[in-house]
Amino acid sequence: MKWTSRERVIAAINHTEPDRVPIDVTPLYDFYINLKKYLDLKIQEEVKYGISMEVIPHPAVLNALGADISSVKLGSPKQPVTTTLPDGMLKDEWGVIYKQISQTTGSYFEVVQPPLANATLDDLEKYPWPVADLPGRGESAEMAAKRLYEDTDLALLGRAAGSIIETPIYLMGFQNWMLRVGSEPQFACALLDKITEVQMNFDRVLLQATAKYLNIYKVSGEDLGMQTGPLYSYRMFKEYFLPRQKRRWQAIRQYLDEVNPGVKIMLHSCGSIRKFIPDLIEAGIQVLDPIQPHAAGMDSAELKNEYGDQLVFHGGVDIQQVLPFGTTQEVESEVKTRIQALAPGGGYILAPAHNVQADVPPQNVIAMCQAARKYGAYPIK
Repeated sequence: MKWTSRERVIAAINHTEPDRVPIDVTPLYDFYINLKKYLDLKIQEEVKYGISMEVIPHPAVLNALGADISSVKLGSPKQPVTTTLPDGMLKDEWGVIYKQISQTTGSYFEVVQPPLANATLDDLEKYPWPVADLPGRGESAEMAAKRLYEDTDLALLGRAAGSIIETPIYLMGFQNWMLRVGSEPQFACALLDKITEVQMNFDRVLLQATAKYLNIYKVSGEDLGMQTGPLYSYRMFKEYFLPRQKRRWQAIRQYLDEVNPGVKIMLHSCGSIRKFIPDLIEAGIQVLDPIQPHAAGMDSAELKNEYGDQLVFHGGVDIQQVLPFGTTQEVESEVKTRIQALAPGGGYILAPAHNVQADVPPQNVIAMCQAARKYGAYPIK
């Protein structure tokens, strides 16, 4: 039997063993350009990226890597919502102002003016929050999803428009948010409620446009952890964050169950989050990304042993040291380690433990994909 990428991913997310471990790669713009040059792929395409710098690779690039998943995002509305200011900075539809900063590891948009840095409760009521139902958003997403579904055998991953927990950092600045979420719970919860409502509306628009084509729905970045432990206390997570996340995830699940019940809900959360995993599962998360392998408590084999029958793992390949600085032999060894720990019985999609940035040599990502095919064939040895 010759497996398609879509069949391979469907088997894996249903905790069965396909022919091999599926592969996923999400590049940022500068790495993507480097990768195409290295592969000598002369593809006629308009490479699109937003403030996050994420790129959805052309199917020919994914095919060259042997990757199995492509992404679908909300399209841009007909009337632009991100504006270029006279000084060259960008203002997004949340009102956040960014400046593009060039570094040796690539170009990034950094927040320079968080609009709610000193906001009050009254300010939240008067603030012009983003509107999801703008002409063009859903239509362009549906066209992209339909084209990928019909013209390729790739599995499709829907990427939600944004997060609940991270958005306050952009709106207020990291320091302001961390101080006020700890000292002013009434304000923090009111802000989280406003953001949750906006994000649920974005989910609705994207799901209505694309759900019938999807295999996984990713509920954006909700970083709860850092390298050494959680960013927030367990009490804060349970009282402030989880109820709002759960409300969002349950609304997504209800819609998917009506339209395409096979779709699994994925959460992205970097860092050391092991303490939160049982609650995330109870709240409806089925796929966990990115499994940062050297964060405290995130040992791959331990996670598989403890949660492997309840969670699909996505990611795992070290992008802090091995992918950017390792040799191709070290990359191969890293991939073998992750596969042996996470892949037995299915339930694993191999990917870097975050988006691939410009400090990663293209040959290392190619070596990662080659090693995944070499060591990821079932049964795992």
